Amino acid sequence: GMAKKAHVTSVEVLESFRCSLILYLEHAKSAMDDTRDEVRRTRNWVQQDQRQHWEGRLRRLRKQLEQAEAELFTSRLSALTDNSAARQMAVTRLRRMVRDTEEKLGEVKRWARSYDSVVDPLAKRLESLQHLLSQDLPKAVTTITNAQKALDAYRQIRMEDAAPDRPDGNPADGISEGREESA
Repeated sequence: GMAKKAHVTSVEVLESFRCSLILYLEHAKSAMDDTRDEVRRTRNWVQQDQRQHWEGRLRRLRKQLEQAEAELFTSRLSALTDNSAARQMAVTRLRRMVRDTEEKLGEVKRWARSYDSVVDPLAKRLESLQHLLSQDLPKAVTTITNAQKALDAYRQIRMEDAAPDRPDGNPADGISEGREESA
């Protein structure tokens, strides 16, 4: 009969691929963690930091406007007309700033309300990648490791079989490396 043999040329290629896959996994997991952190940080920034910033700014501007309006009223009562024009401009400018800040705060509140509904569907897409990174690819690394072990064992057997067992120097099974012969 004929004996069939696998011709294993480079287990090193498997090792190189396995190492590349492990590095990819580490980088991809790190990128996933960074993405999750960034989503959380952005949510906090929109829902807390920005809201507090614009609410605080609005409070300060409203106080300044109230004071400017009081000063304008007082200047009109005392008939200091030269000062009234500058005070009127300050009141007009502060009213515009209050209006702009109210709009910004409204935008922040809309973003805060809609953030999860906008971001969650995108984050869900990452979950399938998360499964690939945490389940499928580690299994692939294990499979490659097991294949390497099997091929190493096979190569070890072939090296032992290739050792000259007979006085004429031919392998005991009558099969030489790399080709098939009848026994």
